[in-house]
Amino acid sequence: MILPVFQLTLRALLLQRRTLVLALVVCAPVLTALVYGLAHPADSNVHKFYSDLMQELFVPAVGALVALVFGVSAFGDEREDGTILYLVATPQPRIQLVIAKVAAAWAATMALLGPSLVLTGLFGLGGDVTLSLILWPLIGVTLATLAYCSASAWLSLLARRPVVIGIIYILLWEGSIATYATSAQKLSISAYGRVFVAHALPQGTAPVTGMAAAIVVLAIVIAGTALGTARSLATADLP
Repeated sequence: MILPVFQLTLRALLLQRRTLVLALVVCAPVLTALVYGLAHPADSNVHKFYSDLMQELFVPAVGALVALVFGVSAFGDEREDGTILYLVATPQPRIQLVIAKVAAAWAATMALLGPSLVLTGLFGLGGDVTLSLILWPLIGVTLATLAYCSASAWLSLLARRPVVIGIIYILLWEGSIATYATSAQKLSISAYGRVFVAHALPQGTAPVTGMAAAIVVLAIVIAGTALGTARSLATADLP
């Protein structure tokens, strides 16, 4: 049951007009890196630029926004058209349905963010690009967006305007307060994703914690929000 739900959800998420809009969003860091690379072909501060681009734009803004939209839509689309009633009427355990939906949202998210991150690194770093400078930020984005997708799926069952609430959170908290206020970073998903960026690019913002602790925190967020989503799916007033 999990695989068909995953496949149907992934197809439904990608074959929407909003995917084109999100594709334009993920082009922003690529174009920024391209312009910088062309304007500063031999800049000694290229690692600092790339680190700032990853930590201040890609992870807390672009990555979070794409994961929010796909995470909310995983259940939100079916809630809007009423087909979620057929989904919850199946005897399948709720947590398995949640896993399939969140996995589909995450796969759709990484389908857009993965190529964008690689191209951003290639254009931004130029001749200084190495595998580790691409791989570690990619790991951070992968883990952080999974947490965002899981949390967004839960939010879609708790609120009627989950995207609006999520965007306010991303803009005011993730993209502003938690990016610059050290005391607020521990309550930010993106801060733990940026830990992996800082491992490869120490020129940027100091990490909020170590990598092992970041993995534990993100795992707790993912598991906790997935369980919360399963509980809401069983008890919420749907659609």
